[in-house]
Formats: sequence, structure tokens, C-alpha cells
Amino acid sequence: MRETVKVSKIFLLIEKFQKLDRNLIYMVLALGLISILCLYSIDKGQGTIYLKHLIRFIFAFLILIIVAFTRINFWHRYAYHFYFLILFLLIVLKFVGVTTKGAQRWLDFGFFHVQPSEIAKLAIILVLAKFYNLVKIENINKLFSLLISAILILIPFLLVLRQPDLGTAVLILGAALGTLWIVGLNRKIFISGFIIIVLCLPFIFATLKPYQKQRVVNFFNSERDPLGANYQVIQAKIGIGSGGIFGKGYLRGSQSSLDFVPENHTDFVFSHYAEEFGLIGSLLLLWLFFSIIKRVTLIGDQSKNSFSKIFCYAFAFNFFLYIAINLGMVTGLLPVVGVPLPILSYGGTAMLTNMVGFGIVLSSKLYNEDFI
Repeated sequence: MRETVKVSKIFLLIEKFQKLDRNLIYMVLALGLISILCLYSIDKGQGTIYLKHLIRFIFAFLILIIVAFTRINFWHRYAYHFYFLILFLLIVLKFVGVTTKGAQRWLDFGFFHVQPSEIAKLAIILVLAKFYNLVKIENINKLFSLLISAILILIPFLLVLRQPDLGTAVLILGAALGTLWIVGLNRKIFISGFIIIVLCLPFIFATLKPYQKQRVVNFFNSERDPLGANYQVIQAKIGIGSGGIFGKGYLRGSQSSLDFVPENHTDFVFSHYAEEFGLIGSLLLLWLFFSIIKRVTLIGDQSKNSFSKIFCYAFAFNFFLYIAINLGMVTGLLPVVGVPLPILSYGGTAMLTNMVGFGIVLSSKLYNEDFI
């Protein structure tokens, strides 16, 4: 009898595995392969950066599969618990966090560091998806609903902003606003909020840290201080431009190999990729990113419950924000705010967060019929 039960469970697991959205998995694996090859080139095949990235990717991908086989009901049931856990970590961070380059963003767990602010982006999407799954359509624009959602958004936003981490705080706010747009918040509220933000820009600028103000000033005058504050962006644009149509070829990028671009393995990894693979390679990478976003939204379309729909669309929008802000930053179209390129950039917490997000998307499809 027990053997029969075990065999039936194995067959059920195989059946579920076959139902996984393989297209999304293949595209994520392709992105991971590109990232490993890119970091190997940056590392010149001699350092440990690409090896650490490879290990992190394998670990994060295994987490993706585990999350995919976790019923979507689990994420709906414990969305608030997950949100408050991240808030707790953000508060604890102020007292025991690791300070690097003037910012207190990491918790040290011995053999690995965790950046709670990165996970907060996923937490805010989950908690808003659950909240608006429970709110009736006619109550979405009511004052009480708006007040609750504003509190849920502002607490993590302000906690991250005071670290200080402006880039991640902007992404949290962007992910939250994207979620509110998806659930059908009245456009007049967005327009009113936009006008208020524009009017408050001088006051917001006054509250920024000196180095953050400098980044804004440098953005509006990109040729100012070419050997100092603007050096990184200028060198990154030189690298992108020097790639031409077809690129210089793999392992032949001079800007990165000669260390002209600082931090080229993290936020500025795209400049190295574009230098080696050129315009054609860059367009193919953008196509891969676009295909992933399209696949996630398609899974959202096919979902039979509001929680999964909201999460898939909001996660796709958040993934797009990562890409848009990073590429805008590297090409000089946006100020430098320290936003990584999803999966390609070196960084454990950001990669793990995205992989968990993809896992929840896969779970939405796998357990589409089982949501309660």
C-alpha cells in the first residue's frame, strides 16, 4: 500500500514537472549563461567573480524550481507574514547591518550577506497582490483602500531611503505604483500624485545626501568633471559606442579588460557586453528580456485568480523597471542610482529575489486550477 502511494506521488511529481513553463525556464537559463560568459570575460578567466556568480546562479535556479513546486496558495496565505518579516529585517538592519561605502544595506549571516531592501521589492508586490485580491472592484478607489495601500508602500520605502539607498527605494516605489495601476486605480489619482511630486521636487532635492545631489547635477551636465564624478558614465558610453554594429568579439573588450570602467561587473555590466557583442548582440539581449516579460504577462493572462494575475503583471513591470533604469543609467539617460541589470549583474540577493519571483510565476501556472 505504501509503495503504491510512493509510486503515485512520483508520477504526480513527474506530471507537474512536465507542466512547468519550459519556455520561461529556458529563457532564464539563457540569461544566466550570458551572465556567466560575460563575467568570465570581465574577470579575464583568472579571478573568482565569475565562479561565485556561477555558484550563486545554480543555487538561485534550484530555489526557483523549489518555489515553482510550492503551491501558489502558500504565497497568498503568507504574503503578510513575508512582508512583515522584511520590515523586521529592514529595522534590524539599522542596528546590526554591515556598512559599505557609507550605506548600511547588508545583514551578515556569516557565510553570506543579505540585502533586505532587494527582497522588499518582491514583498511589496506580494502584499499588494493579496490586499487587492481581497478588495472588491468597487472599493479599489475608496479612501480606506488607498490609505491602507499607502501605508503598506511608504513604510518599506522610507526604511530603505534612510539607509541610504535611493535606487532601491525608487524601484520599490515604482513596483508599488505599477501594481496600483494594474489593479485599476483611477488615473486621476496618478495624475494628481504626479503633479504633487513635481511641485515637491525642490524640497525632495534639498533632503538628498550630498553625493546624491552631485549625481543629479552631473546628470544634467554629463561633460562636467570627466575624470571624477562623471568618469564612470563617460567610460561606459565609450565602451558601448566602441562596440559598433557587431562588437569587438568575445574576450576582446578593451574598456573592461583594461579596467577603464569601474564596477563593470555589477551595475555597468551592459557596457562590457555591448562592447564585445555590439548593436546586434545588444538587440538580441533586449529581445530576450522582452520575451521573458511577455511570457510572464502571458502566464498572468492565463491565471484564473486575481492574486496570480496581479503578481505576474506587477513582477513583469518590476523586471522591466530594473532593465529600463539600469540601461538608462549606463547610457547617461538617467542619473546613476545603483540599480543592477537583472541576473546579468554580479550580486546574490538581487539574483535570488528575481529567481524567487520567477518561481512564483511558474507556480501560478502550475497550480492554476488549485487556487482557493
